[in-house]
Amino acid sequence: MTIPGSSLIWPPLRALPLALLGLALPSCVGHDSTPKERAHDARFGWLDHAPPRLDPDLVCGHWSDRLGPLDRHASSHVSYPEAAPEASCYTRVVHAGRAVLIGRVPEGCAVPTPGQREQMNALAATLEKSVADPHVSPLYPCTLSAAQRRAADTHNARVLREVATEGGAYPYSAVIVPGYGEGSQAETSVVDWLPGDACHEAESLDLYRFGEMVERTERAADVVAARVAPLAIVTGGSPHSRMIEAFAMLYLLECGPGSRMKHVIVEPCAEHTHTNLRNAARWLVSMGGRDAYLVTDNGFQADYFQEWTGFDTIGGSIDARSMRDWGYLVGAWRQASVGIASGFWYTPYRFWAEPKAGVGSFTCVMSGSPGKQ
Repeated sequence: MTIPGSSLIWPPLRALPLALLGLALPSCVGHDSTPKERAHDARFGWLDHAPPRLDPDLVCGHWSDRLGPLDRHASSHVSYPEAAPEASCYTRVVHAGRAVLIGRVPEGCAVPTPGQREQMNALAATLEKSVADPHVSPLYPCTLSAAQRRAADTHNARVLREVATEGGAYPYSAVIVPGYGEGSQAETSVVDWLPGDACHEAESLDLYRFGEMVERTERAADVVAARVAPLAIVTGGSPHSRMIEAFAMLYLLECGPGSRMKHVIVEPCAEHTHTNLRNAARWLVSMGGRDAYLVTDNGFQADYFQEWTGFDTIGGSIDARSMRDWGYLVGAWRQASVGIASGFWYTPYRFWAEPKAGVGSFTCVMSGSPGKQ
């Protein structure tokens, strides 16, 4: 079996049970090569035949109807930011075991800018007010207990304040780390652990039950230590057990063996991979960022993020699920890692090459009523 312009990737055998959920068809994955010719369309960050303006009230919820006639590529996340790195701020990240090296950062792409630091402080102030007076917010699109929400707000506000006041320049605004859940996590010693709680030694089966989150957080710690980004956003709620995946990943990063990472935003609401992307993107947009480095483990999910998988044929791709659940795309992504196939450039701005004051500022990830997953 071949896919024109692509290389085939067969996921590891340990991902086979997940692939079988799609009757084995999704085990075929395509990673596109960079086209030799550039075009003026969504694959290269532009909206072909752009209207004078995009109205979020009209487009978000009716993406295909509004944008499909303007650009046949606009309804797919597929992009080639490496063809225009100065416009996309695409930076390769080289992984060699635990060592991480940063490729050339395009001119003008170092972050956070002074404006982003101001936006982080403003967001921190909003979260600090929310501690005393919780309000409905798209940053928390799920039901949390008062203690959980208070702990998340207090923790996230502190992280934003620290990052905003510290110096340094980075190629990406954040490292995004999706969670992983299963029912047995209700039996871990971290099941009720909250941000701000003291560290304790993990029990013997905890790491086993955390599953892929162990590898994902280890990789996140490596790339943040290498200064790929000033902070990580860990994203995952409690769809499989009462343990909140984002809190468990924070525990691994703050309390795990050899890990004392302090700049971690918790996003405790996502239930699926596409909500991981949308919810993390909401934090990215709210703090003034445009691009993140998305990292996962070497298994099934890394394949799921590629340009094409067999899930496309059964309506189970990230794009298809986003369009079906919310009516819009959550942005664009593309593998940016060298040495591994599980690190990705990600932006919630689908038309990333457009002028930032116009179509380039358009994203739908902040749309939708709180509480709607």
